[in-house]
Amino acid sequence: MRTESTPLGKFDEAFNALFWEAHPYKWPVVGWPSDIPAITKAEADEYFGTYYAPNNLTGVLVGDFDPAQARAVIERYFGRIPRGAAEPPEMVTVEPQQLGEKRFTAEAETSPTVRIWWHAVPFVHKDRTPLDLLSDLLTGRTGRLYKSLVLGRRIANEVEASVDLKKYAGSFEVESVVKDGKDPAAVEAAIVEEIRRLQNEPVPAEELQKVKNQGKAQAYRRLSSPFSILIQLLYYDGLGDWKYINTYADEVDAVTAADLQRVARAYLTKENRTVGVFLRKEAAPDAAAPPGGSAR
Repeated sequence: MRTESTPLGKFDEAFNALFWEAHPYKWPVVGWPSDIPAITKAEADEYFGTYYAPNNLTGVLVGDFDPAQARAVIERYFGRIPRGAAEPPEMVTVEPQQLGEKRFTAEAETSPTVRIWWHAVPFVHKDRTPLDLLSDLLTGRTGRLYKSLVLGRRIANEVEASVDLKKYAGSFEVESVVKDGKDPAAVEAAIVEEIRRLQNEPVPAEELQKVKNQGKAQAYRRLSSPFSILIQLLYYDGLGDWKYINTYADEVDAVTAADLQRVARAYLTKENRTVGVFLRKEAAPDAAAPPGGSAR
């Protein structure tokens, strides 16, 4: 219901399945529509017993407490829960290198939108922070894409860049809402032009320092509450490196303009991308209106 009640919900699933050619990330979390009525109670129980077992969980405690006392309480209430009967299976299917650009065009009840995804890296990879800073250079009201597409050329209403680095693979993503009356092809070309700038021209020192300062300031703010720290620790541990909460600032400081240019050239290539163009679906003719007349 959450997927199908939004204008792009079903299209998002289809686009994601096109982007991931072989990796399990191509599957929707709740499965495809035909999976839901087909699953049996026994299959659901087996799945739950495999993945929702203590040996597949991470627990985090944050706050001012005595570790020994907290451990005793945890052992008392959770130590009696047995391990799962079977260990979760290892992930064996990895995404092959994409050999050519993929394109997805659809009509939907939405504003015209251009979406470009490039295959990137898993979270535990040396290029995670350069790619993160690269997206920061492009996104936001002071980012290159907004200045170029929204303020400069006036061909888009919104545009943003982001990275989604998962445990086993990742993506670098740009999405833009096209301004009424403007050509989505022009928006796509403008995005590609900004990417080429990053590939061909080193980022000025002042601009790089700006995004570094912004990133570190946001990371500092995320340490302002125990709950925020808890969420980050759980999230980073699920991705494979909970210590990232401590190493992020140092990793940011170590990134150079040459690093940004290198990752832009390595990952943001034509053959490595999937382009989605979502056009506004034309309204169906009024079925109640007689030919050549109007409904009364």
